[in-house]
Amino acid sequence: MTVPSTDGRNWQRGRGEDPILPEVLYVLWERRLLVVGAVLALVFVAAIFGLRGERLYTAEASVSVTPQEGSVTGEAPETFVDDVLAAVTARDFWRDVMREARWTEGPEEFQETFDVERYKESGGASGLRVRFSGSSAEEAARSANAYADVFVSRVERLNDSRLAGGALAADARVEEYASAESGVNYRLLLLAVAATVAGVLVGGTAAMVLESRTRSWRNVRDAELTLRAPVLGVIPDYSSEEV
Repeated sequence: MTVPSTDGRNWQRGRGEDPILPEVLYVLWERRLLVVGAVLALVFVAAIFGLRGERLYTAEASVSVTPQEGSVTGEAPETFVDDVLAAVTARDFWRDVMREARWTEGPEEFQETFDVERYKESGGASGLRVRFSGSSAEEAARSANAYADVFVSRVERLNDSRLAGGALAADARVEEYASAESGVNYRLLLLAVAATVAGVLVGGTAAMVLESRTRSWRNVRDAELTLRAPVLGVIPDYSSEEV
């Protein structure tokens, strides 16, 4: 027999206390369609947002840059790398990188996708870490490697021409090429996890709110949770049957 409750569901065990875990799990199970619907909706939105993103994959190549043996620069390694980078990229550098990477869009967009970081290791080695973010793993690796190869060839050309009186004579070589396998798409995975957690929170909150406003009992468990007491017996509801 369904008995109306004038005060609705009272999920509080006492003043200032929160619902215990079994009660929350019971509500979530009873409202599981709502929770699952919220999760699926947010995952779907996250998937669309992730797939529409322009840059999903990132690949990295590293290039070592050191003064030539016998040359004395008197500069810190980071400053020397900056000077070599400025000299190498002075003329048509990005045009050559774009051609090597088979890039067909605008040069400004191409340059914005690069992240070039100077590094100095404890052993004294210094150089550049070149990261490129692209719409595919192959594009990201190809572009990062194009930057590294063009940079090294430009340094060799710099040494041959002895720019700036030979003060910037440097040795450069690609320490590590980027590979297509290393360009993993972690963005979609992170978005899916975040959407799942958000869906559970949103759906669970909505389920608790709806349950607290319910003014009838569906079964014995509802009665026990509302009354905070075990149900000793149930009276069948014969009101719908004809006498």
